[in-house]
Amino acid sequence: MKQVWKNHVFLWKLCFRTAPGYMIYFLYDAFRLKFFIFLEHTLGIRYVLHCAEYGEPFYKVLLVVGGILLANMIQIIPDGYFIHAMTFRAKPKLYQALKEQMYQKAAELDLSCYDDPKYYNDFVLAVSEAETSIDRFLTLLNTIMSSITVFITAGVFFLMTDAAGIVFVFTSFVLSFILSKALNKLNYKTRVTENPLERRRNYASRVFYLNEYAKELRLNPEVAHILKKDFTEANEEIIKTRRNVAKKRVGLLFAKGYCAGDFILDGLYIVYLVFQAAILHTINYSNAVVLFNQTGQLRGGMRGFAEAIPMANENSMYIDKIRAFLAYEPVIRHGIGNPVPKGTGEICLKNVSFRYSEHGEEILHHINLSVPEGQRVAVVGYNGAGKTTLIKLLMRLYDPTEGEIRYHGKDIREYDLDEYRKRIGVVFQDYKMYGASLLENVILDDVEDPAREEEPVKAALVQSGFGGRLGDLPQGLATPITTEFDEKGVNLSGGESQKVAIARAFYREADILAMDEPSSALDPIAEYSLNKAMHKAAKGKTVFYISHRLSTTRDADRIIMLEKGRIIEEGTHEQLLELGGKYAQMWRVQAGRYEVW
Repeated sequence: MKQVWKNHVFLWKLCFRTAPGYMIYFLYDAFRLKFFIFLEHTLGIRYVLHCAEYGEPFYKVLLVVGGILLANMIQIIPDGYFIHAMTFRAKPKLYQALKEQMYQKAAELDLSCYDDPKYYNDFVLAVSEAETSIDRFLTLLNTIMSSITVFITAGVFFLMTDAAGIVFVFTSFVLSFILSKALNKLNYKTRVTENPLERRRNYASRVFYLNEYAKELRLNPEVAHILKKDFTEANEEIIKTRRNVAKKRVGLLFAKGYCAGDFILDGLYIVYLVFQAAILHTINYSNAVVLFNQTGQLRGGMRGFAEAIPMANENSMYIDKIRAFLAYEPVIRHGIGNPVPKGTGEICLKNVSFRYSEHGEEILHHINLSVPEGQRVAVVGYNGAGKTTLIKLLMRLYDPTEGEIRYHGKDIREYDLDEYRKRIGVVFQDYKMYGASLLENVILDDVEDPAREEEPVKAALVQSGFGGRLGDLPQGLATPITTEFDEKGVNLSGGESQKVAIARAFYREADILAMDEPSSALDPIAEYSLNKAMHKAAKGKTVFYISHRLSTTRDADRIIMLEKGRIIEEGTHEQLLELGGKYAQMWRVQAGRYEVW
């Protein structure tokens, strides 16, 4: 219970800090509604019935009823503003406040978190339930405040009129609470079980309408059968899960709705009231009518309270995941460490080994490598050799499981992370384009002064070979790189997108360039032009090339051949050909293909 309280205090602080006026009125509104219901439907009706039973003058009825109606009319005036103005504006602010924290944390997560299926499932659940958790929290606040108001007003009335009737109400409350708790626990378990299945099902659904899969699906219609099968299996598992809990849910709902409510309060209590009024004459008929009417209010209040506590427990489980996500402390941390020395320095890998998980397969084995400043190094090898992993370690997206990487004579873990990464311009083979302008896609940052940024961005695009296409764009650098949100945008080809991705590295003016398959989507002419541009842009910089196409790497100062995470060959292009090993074999195979064409 302590954790439930802490979790909801966390949300209260967030909501109150974001929209204090809205939260205060939110609580008042819940109190106002129930109080005036009590004033009208209990005290007002009781007075009218009392006047009728004892023959009081009619003007007294008019005065009391008129006064109640006038008070109700006055207090309801600000309600429209609250509903149509405050709520309309405030709720998106609450969502934004929580989502901003989560997005910031997501940007800081270690890449290793994405390799852990359990953590990733919890991560997805936390993000997907963020807005719903706030909605449930506000519902809880409203329910609890309303219930408290009902307990105070109706409770005092019962104690003053028929204290024994509290027994019926209390019994109903206890049963409703127990059954609601069981029901919410069942709902939460079902949600957790279904979450990975829904992700699988939604993925299969998404593929059918996403533009990037359209061509493949039409050229390979058999893939649709695979996806349909995956969708069906996931959906059937969801149906099976729900079928397994359906009987339990029906039983709990029946017991909660009928036994705990209708039977005890509407059945037993009305018999008790009739006995009191007609047989014992201990209460008058007006009080008996109002008491029975009041049980409905009390039942609603207690039902709400009984449901609120288990709902709070359920919501707390989701908030737990949100707070755990926000509390995660990255192993690779931002904002700490020493400044990076200016200029290009030597990079040394000393006995570097790496695996993606504690018990996973070792991807790199005891790599020892020294790269002097300004050297161009090509890293080659077959798929799975560990080439891209090596670049990820250099970028410090991961830390080695063994050994160290040194730059300017110091372990890179000693440097400020953001500053160190800014010293490296990198293009991964699985780069992404964003739904933003071309300028923003190159800079990958907020553009405070677009005019100031335009010239270096244009220069980077020209260097990458995109200059010819730039003149054709309707809005130049301001052109959106998607047509999904703006009909004036453009959809770039694979080769054009790759040139933009390469321009990012050129724009950064980093001391180190890392190119992972930089020409994979380019034609031979564009590849040749890019190689010339990279040689020019990389002058005085340390460069790492990763490529299957050896035509890209043959001009490197040094070539490293990886196989199963180990360096098996090292030298210049000519030296490795003369060696006649694996590199020479790869070269002959590729050269043979070129000769055929």
